[in-house]
Amino acid sequence: MTSPGEFPTDYQPRLVEGTILLAVRGREEEEEFRQHRDRIYETPDPEEREARFLAFNASWFERLGLDRPIRQALMEQPLIIEHTGSCVVSSARSRKDEGADLYVSPQHIGGRSVGIRLRPERFIDADRLLQFLRHELLHVADMLDPSFNYLPHLPLSSAGPAHEQLLKNRYRVLWNVYVDGRLVRCGLAQTEDRAERFAEFAVAFPMLGERTVEAFERFFEGNGLTHGDLVSFATNPERALGREREGPYPGERCSLCGFPTHAFEREPDRLLAERVRARFPEWDPEHGLCRQCADLCRAWSPARVHSSPTHT
Repeated sequence: MTSPGEFPTDYQPRLVEGTILLAVRGREEEEEFRQHRDRIYETPDPEEREARFLAFNASWFERLGLDRPIRQALMEQPLIIEHTGSCVVSSARSRKDEGADLYVSPQHIGGRSVGIRLRPERFIDADRLLQFLRHELLHVADMLDPSFNYLPHLPLSSAGPAHEQLLKNRYRVLWNVYVDGRLVRCGLAQTEDRAERFAEFAVAFPMLGERTVEAFERFFEGNGLTHGDLVSFATNPERALGREREGPYPGERCSLCGFPTHAFEREPDRLLAERVRARFPEWDPEHGLCRQCADLCRAWSPARVHSSPTHT
């Protein structure tokens, strides 16, 4: 199904059908809908029957106004309209799978298109769907904005995958804060979103302490921030605030086991450092390690220095 609006938007037939079945339930038009739908089942030719179902569902999807939040959210983002060729709306497997992405393909104008994944349940509350789409599509607009200078990959960490995941989570929180701050100031998001974003920010950056509010305001009230600004703060929040600190912060993840901890082994002795490096050559004492991993490493016999520490 393709929308007739200004921006070409294709809807996955399965999503359209599932959405209509939910949306029409209990409405005045439900009896008319089901009678018409039942008559289509009587069509003997399978191909003709399928074509009639597609046309029928498309007409009811538009009649019930189920496409309006998507059309409105797209038209609010001129960068998307200008720099992508189309939008494809498909089914999401779960709530966590819902969202919007920018895709690169030579089949589309400029090689780029927008993909939106939604569950049928999302369409039942048009206002909440519009809020969700505004948040998701502003992320996509940032990706298309040359001044934001988006890069699809974050820097690799010499401390290993655990630190890379930590950086990814911090970056995600910062970007969400920056997105919702702009939406709230434009009157396109609820002011209650501020408290939710602040709570996420405080969890992601426990080391900031009394400066948490100051740092949060930098991103929620910010304008003209770049991908690099977000990466820099996520990588070293204290440095971004004008303070330096050696080693990991309380609440960060251990560089070996990957679990968050407030109890780091601050100054590993030479023997401990040698045992850790024997198993993790890229590890450096500045990366730190939790006390439980330190105790496990001290307990290793020389023959076990190639085993990974794990929490039980």
